[in-house]
Amino acid sequence: MRNIQLIATDMDGTLLNDGRSVSKENVQAIREAQAAGITVAVATGRDYTEAVLPLKEAGLRLPLICVNGADLRMEDGNIIHQKTLGYDQFELMNNILTEEDIYFEIYTSKGAYTNNEKKGLDLVVDLLLTTGEFSSYSQAMELAEKRFEEGAVNRTKDYREVINQPETSLFKLLAFSKDTEKRERAKKRLMSGMDVSVSASAKDNLEITHLDATKGKGIEIMSDYFNVGLDETMVIGDNFNDVPMMKTAGYAVAMGNAESEIKSICDHVTKNNTEHGVAHAVRSIIPNYQK
Repeated sequence: MRNIQLIATDMDGTLLNDGRSVSKENVQAIREAQAAGITVAVATGRDYTEAVLPLKEAGLRLPLICVNGADLRMEDGNIIHQKTLGYDQFELMNNILTEEDIYFEIYTSKGAYTNNEKKGLDLVVDLLLTTGEFSSYSQAMELAEKRFEEGAVNRTKDYREVINQPETSLFKLLAFSKDTEKRERAKKRLMSGMDVSVSASAKDNLEITHLDATKGKGIEIMSDYFNVGLDETMVIGDNFNDVPMMKTAGYAVAMGNAESEIKSICDHVTKNNTEHGVAHAVRSIIPNYQK
C-alpha cells in the first residue's frame, strides 16, 4: 500500500462526469480520503470562478490548482501562489493567433473573457459534438450557452481594456481551432523564443500560460505548502495538460477515457469519468479501506 498524503485530480474528463458535475460516488470517496487524513485538491485548466462552481454544487471545499498552475488557492479562496503573463507577451501572442485566424479567450484574475461570443459559442458546440457525448446540436448548444450565462466567460469588445484595468493579472490564453495545421503552426510560433508553456486540455485547443505555470509546478508548490513529499502525492488526469503533474508526482493515474499516450506514462489506469474513475482510484490508496 502506497503512503499517499496528497491527491490532486483534474476536473473535466476526470472528476466531472459528462454532465459536468461531480458524482455522489466521487464526493463520498473524497470525503473518505479526507477522513483518513489525506489532503484532496483539484488541478484544472479552469479559472477559480469556473472551478468552484461544480465543487459548490457537490458540497465540496478543496484546495485548487487553477489555470494549469498559474493560480493556486486554499479552500477559502485565499491565494497561495500566482504566475502571470506580461502585457508584452500578450501582444505577441495576440498577433500570432490573429494572424493564424485562431479564436481565443483570456483568463484573468477578474475572470475569463471573450471578444466574440458568437464565434465562441459555435466553436464550443462543434467541439462538444466531436466528443460524442452529446446526441444533438441543441443539447450541445444548451451547455455552451450555460457556460456564458453562468458567468464562466464574460464579454468584452477589446481584451486590452480588460488587461489594462488596475489590479488585473493575465493567467492564460485559451485558443480553439479544428484546423490541425493552423493549430500546430501557431503552437510552434508561440513556443519559439517566448517564455510560455503551451499545452492542451482537448484535441482542438491550446492552453497558453507562463513557462512556470504548469500543473507540475502547481503540484510542487502545493505539496511543499502541505509539507508532503512528492513521492507521497498521487495525481489523476485524462489529457495532455495533465502530463507535467503526472511526471512530477510519485504516483500517476490515468482515466479510462484518457488518450493512449497519457495512459502509457502513468502507473495505473482507473475507470472512465462516467464510471466514477476518481472514486476507484482514491479508494485504492486509502489505508484499510473496506468496500
